[in-house]
Amino acid sequence: MSLEKINLSTVPQPAGHSVPAISRAAFSGHAGTAPNILSALAERLRRLRKRIMRRVRGHPDLTQLVAQGLQLGIGTHVSDCIYIDGLHPWLITIDDYATIGPFVTVITHDASLAHYTGLTRLGRVTVGKRAFVGVGAILLPGTTIGDDSVVGAGAVVHGNIPAGSLVMGNPAKASPLKGAVAWQRAGARRAPAWPSQGWTLHTGISEANKRAQRDALADCASGYVGGGGHPGSPYLAQNEVVSQPKP
Repeated sequence: MSLEKINLSTVPQPAGHSVPAISRAAFSGHAGTAPNILSALAERLRRLRKRIMRRVRGHPDLTQLVAQGLQLGIGTHVSDCIYIDGLHPWLITIDDYATIGPFVTVITHDASLAHYTGLTRLGRVTVGKRAFVGVGAILLPGTTIGDDSVVGAGAVVHGNIPAGSLVMGNPAKASPLKGAVAWQRAGARRAPAWPSQGWTLHTGISEANKRAQRDALADCASGYVGGGGHPGSPYLAQNEVVSQPKP
């Protein structure tokens, strides 16, 4: 017998019990519920799989770290393959438009003498606005990278780095960044240069443009592509707008 032909009000019920009337409309109202539930479940499974794969690959879970106190500004770029101290993430600040390159290590605790003193040293790490931390750099506990600074690849940094610095070496040494900015701008006037649109992976570079770029950068030559400036940079107003490739 089909469900539509059952009249529950006529079925004998134990004393003291009543059954509300059930209409066809009550069942038809759930017609679209199953697909919605399946879609939501599929999305949750997709997110879970992504989180699991990131953990297997050693990528930090920024959502979890932020929930635990990591301070992350707007417009930041944090590469996947980095190490962020997960024991004290609330001691880390990555400010607006900062970039953390691949294989960077950010450490907020030092337990190297814990076996001998019973103590672990803690220190904050702050990366300032529009700062750039290069590949493989190590930021030790008690480090502040000033706004608009650049940390070179592989640098080991500790202490207060003034704004607008170029930081390189182990131990890292800081020098004014404006000299490096002037050097790059001068180099860009002489070297092959391209606008961002149509000349990067994210802006749909064509196969012909890929070949042109490869040929222009032969024999260890350097070239430049436009884009990447962030609001508030003291150097942004000086940047030349590259509109055409140079020979």
